[in-house]
Amino acid sequence: MSCFTVDGVAYDLVHVAEVKRAFSVLDGPNTGRAMTGEMRRDIIGTYYNYTLYLEPDSSAASRDQYDALYEVLSAPVASHLIKVPYGQDCLIYEAYVTSGEDQLILRDDGRSRWGGTSVNFVAMAPKRVPA
Repeated sequence: MSCFTVDGVAYDLVHVAEVKRAFSVLDGPNTGRAMTGEMRRDIIGTYYNYTLYLEPDSSAASRDQYDALYEVLSAPVASHLIKVPYGQDCLIYEAYVTSGEDQLILRDDGRSRWGGTSVNFVAMAPKRVPA
């Protein structure tokens, strides 16, 4: 079972070469310093954001699957349901794509091989909220 899917589709021929994850604990409008100097927080929750580095292998099927994934990720849609590695398991949540980039590695026999792909996902909502 793949630990990387987008909108329920596994792209098993596109390899996740590297995963960077980050978290943000975001505050609401009632956050600030009290007259005593003490910080008062109005925590909204914890958001998990990811940058994935993707590499297709050299097979024609992998290149086709990579092209399909590129079209999905670059689509002008509000968000995607993604599944990514998290701890010793996987995390599934709604995220939007902020940006992505890749590079042309090789052009042979009328086909392109793209790689060095990075894509940035930002959570739509907090995954964890205060108790």
